[in-house]
Amino acid sequence: MSKQNRRIYEFDNFRLDVADRQLFRDRRPITLPSKAFDLLLVLIENRGRLVGKEELYQKVWADQIVEESNLTVQVSAIRKALGERTQNPRYIVTVVGHGYRFVGEVVGVDEDHEVVIETETLARVVIESESEETAKEHTDRLFTASIAPALLAEGDDHRIAGAESGNSTTLAGERQAITSSSVGLLRHSRATRTKRVVMLVSALALMIAAGTAAYFLWPKPQSGPIRSIAVLPFKPLVADDRDESLEMGMADTLIARLSNIREISVRPIGAVRKYAGLEQDSVAAGQEQKVDAIIDGQLQRSGEKIRVTVLLLLARDGSALWAGQFDEKFTNIFAVQDSISERVAGMLAAKLTGEEKKQLTRQYTGNAEAYELYLKGRYHLNRLTDDGFKKSLEYFQQAIEKDSNFALAYAGLAESYNALADFNVLPPKEVYPKSRSAALAALKLDDLLAQAHTALAVVLFEYDWAWSDAETEFKRAIELSPGDSDAHLQYSYYLAFMGQFDEAIAEMKRSQELDPVSLVKITGVGQILYAARRYDEAIEQCKKAIEMDPNLGFAHWLLGLAYMYKGMYEPAILAFQKSIPLSGDSPDEPASLALAYARSGKKADARKILDELKRRSKSKYLSPTVIATIHGALGENDQAFEWLDKAYDERDFLLVLLKVEPMFDPLRSDRRFAELVRRVGLPQ
Repeated sequence: MSKQNRRIYEFDNFRLDVADRQLFRDRRPITLPSKAFDLLLVLIENRGRLVGKEELYQKVWADQIVEESNLTVQVSAIRKALGERTQNPRYIVTVVGHGYRFVGEVVGVDEDHEVVIETETLARVVIESESEETAKEHTDRLFTASIAPALLAEGDDHRIAGAESGNSTTLAGERQAITSSSVGLLRHSRATRTKRVVMLVSALALMIAAGTAAYFLWPKPQSGPIRSIAVLPFKPLVADDRDESLEMGMADTLIARLSNIREISVRPIGAVRKYAGLEQDSVAAGQEQKVDAIIDGQLQRSGEKIRVTVLLLLARDGSALWAGQFDEKFTNIFAVQDSISERVAGMLAAKLTGEEKKQLTRQYTGNAEAYELYLKGRYHLNRLTDDGFKKSLEYFQQAIEKDSNFALAYAGLAESYNALADFNVLPPKEVYPKSRSAALAALKLDDLLAQAHTALAVVLFEYDWAWSDAETEFKRAIELSPGDSDAHLQYSYYLAFMGQFDEAIAEMKRSQELDPVSLVKITGVGQILYAARRYDEAIEQCKKAIEMDPNLGFAHWLLGLAYMYKGMYEPAILAFQKSIPLSGDSPDEPASLALAYARSGKKADARKILDELKRRSKSKYLSPTVIATIHGALGENDQAFEWLDKAYDERDFLLVLLKVEPMFDPLRSDRRFAELVRRVGLPQ
């Protein structure tokens, strides 16, 4: 009988005997059609991995011609045998339009009931561990999950007696014996064990006894260590029962936790939002994000109970590194997140500092209602719409009402206020002071909260014009969360507007490294190059972004700016005209088109846009600086400085661009411009 045919798989109270082609439940045989048995075997052997329909057809039906209904019927038969329903799966998850994934925790045994599959897997993890400390952690798991059951399966009398009498010769002592030498283990091995298991355990013991630093004696896999990961939005186990704020929020929370690990690059929530679709292929998403591994989760909530299934997959081929399933009350959601974070960090073999370990399982509230409101706030904030920003404020405030010590909710509140100003939704004076108060409240509760430092830095930079203090806060945020690509992005803009272009470009590229397929970051590099007046390079960067997404309004707008200040007015006008319908009701794009018209001599067209922007400013906040620059391009300096004085009074954040932005060039020779720069306090 081949090794494959001797395999027996166990999950919960089920046992699949490959040789006898029999499924048992509580040792009682269950009738299963032949093709259903074959299908179940394929899914179990590929547990944790999405098995596509075509692959199932090939492995189960070989050269036969079958319809999709055949597959559906056999899956239904398996589910009936396992006692589960499509709406509430425990073992087989349907990935609509693609295939199926077996998510149960499986242990493989041979005919003598010796645990071998998990042992072999854990042994490989020990071999591949990158440090002695990590290897020891996996050694403990190896003993608990695999070797101990192998020792106790035969019912060793002295272990049973020791456990009952409190004798020190217990499983803890056995672990020590294994770690010390193979002799200690073999002394306690029963002669009746199969030769295969004795050889396996002996080899493992020798390996561990030689030192848990076996990493240095064995070559690493060619794929190398996992250095980057994407946490995808969680999916519902039941398609008709979605809670998108909870699904996105679970991913957002894990991203925030894992981003504190210096050794691991974690894609931000903005990069993975687009993968929330039910039919999204997680492996394809991971490959698109250029990461080594993916966290793919599913959840189902019913009243106060929640079921969470999590898979850690290699992006290159979808093979599972770890799978976990949690059935808890929703009030225990924090414990579930702790478990996932710890297990993922352990599987990634990351060597954590004491502070990183603390941050990994930090709980900012024990109030489940407050946490759920916070997740809703994050969901609406990340929608990046005017309505979303306002709704996020409401949810963050409600979360704070439930728990006044919830630092993350205060930080979210600060981010929402900043967004309302940055997106020209509300006047700066109305929102930035509130953002400052919220950020300071968060830091008073937890000075290690990177998000709050970033939010405070934005206020200090864009509103208070406290340049040195802003830089201190940016650096502190990055120190606390070096993997936060958005913090690097914000700091890059600060450096650029201070005129430190080389440092700004390096910081923006670091942001792009952490989020390599982000069009915002790719175009952001172009924006820094534009501010440095390296127009040709900026144009190339914008074209790269447009090639990836022809409908990216931001890239078309920036491309137009670079063309315009190179004196290439016709392509600039075309780029601005493309950007306007792609940018919603943003005033920046039509204002830039007006600048291009004015600079190219089409002053009537420029005035038409200027009049429209002034009309809009009476009913909706619009940056006075935008209007001022159009007057400047038209040669109307007096009107330009009237609007710039208004911008100064309103603390318009666009004034931080005075030192570098080309749109101010027509006004630089006016003595009033130097006075404005002095009043704003920009360093010379």
